[in-house]
Amino acid sequence: MLNSYNNIIMSINFIDILLLIGIAQGLFLTITLPIIHLNNSKPNRVLSIQLALMSVLLISKFILSKVDKIWIIQWTSILEFIIFLFGPLGYIYIQRLLIKENQNYKLPFFHYLPSISYGLFLCYLSSHSEAAYLELYTNSHLRLIYTIIEGFALISNLYYLYRCGVVIFTFEKNKKDQLSFFQPSLKFLKVICSAITVILLLWCFSFLASIFSNFYNAYINYNMVWIALPLFVYGIGFYALKQPEIFRIQIPKKEKIRVKSRLTDIEIKELKSSLNTLIQEQKVYLDDELTLVSLAENLNTSSNNLSWLLNNVLDTNFYDYINQFRVSAFIEKLNKNEHERQTLFALSLEVGFKSKSTFNKAFKANLNDTPSNYIKRMKTKSV
Repeated sequence: MLNSYNNIIMSINFIDILLLIGIAQGLFLTITLPIIHLNNSKPNRVLSIQLALMSVLLISKFILSKVDKIWIIQWTSILEFIIFLFGPLGYIYIQRLLIKENQNYKLPFFHYLPSISYGLFLCYLSSHSEAAYLELYTNSHLRLIYTIIEGFALISNLYYLYRCGVVIFTFEKNKKDQLSFFQPSLKFLKVICSAITVILLLWCFSFLASIFSNFYNAYINYNMVWIALPLFVYGIGFYALKQPEIFRIQIPKKEKIRVKSRLTDIEIKELKSSLNTLIQEQKVYLDDELTLVSLAENLNTSSNNLSWLLNNVLDTNFYDYINQFRVSAFIEKLNKNEHERQTLFALSLEVGFKSKSTFNKAFKANLNDTPSNYIKRMKTKSV
């Protein structure tokens, strides 16, 4: 026993030290992140799970590199199923961190089926005797199965990386007015995603080369995933200590800017009432030639007064304000099944739109759906 222990100590190299430090830091962050950042407990709970899984994988990698007992290798190898969990958990983390409404975001069960299936497969292999286990690894069919699994793991991780990139891009695009506030957090996520991209592309190169040209590189291969894990742990630890605010993205409260009122309270009330009458009773929005100026003339006020009311009191603009009523009128026609007698474009012209592109854009903005999809959902509900 003492000799085995001494052999392990003597065989520790630089990579092993990297793994051991990563294990220690990963376990430390697993415990401390939820405690330090209580206000962000739900996203950081997911991050803590990821760090814990990384630490477990690093421990198993260290054990596999140091022991030669078959039964230990058999059961330690089962932990490799975790490789399929990093993609889904990473996607959940980004959703919860960036999007305030998604604090309880979860993925459907089928996203975890690859991990569960691979785990059961590894358990099946490990259930064999040591002799049978060794014999299995000389079987060409098993090597083929492992190749397929590795390819699927690669595709799975690339898929979730792509979805994470879409979330980050969309978030950044929608938050241009607050970009300076979100910059540290976005930079952190971009650095992590960029590093993962490089690792996966190198892994992809190695995987394809080994299949089509029997090429194998000692440095560019599946083992990079294991070696990269402590590096990610170090990166997260660095940001957690140096920039802890990135683990809690809060939507900054917009300061209310005092705008000198163009109209008195009485004038605002009267103008809103007149506008509501024109919209609800006279349905002026059905006129495709309606403009801000013509609407203002109907209200016996200036276009500047009307524009001020829409922007500062109703928090909208002329076109968005009018188009919401046009879309509502269009929906009424659908409810009356008029789309079964006329084309959608013809109906859009009747409610005041002048072009198909403007109609589609307004419909999407108001209902977050396309007209055709909306009709399909109507039919589904009616069945």
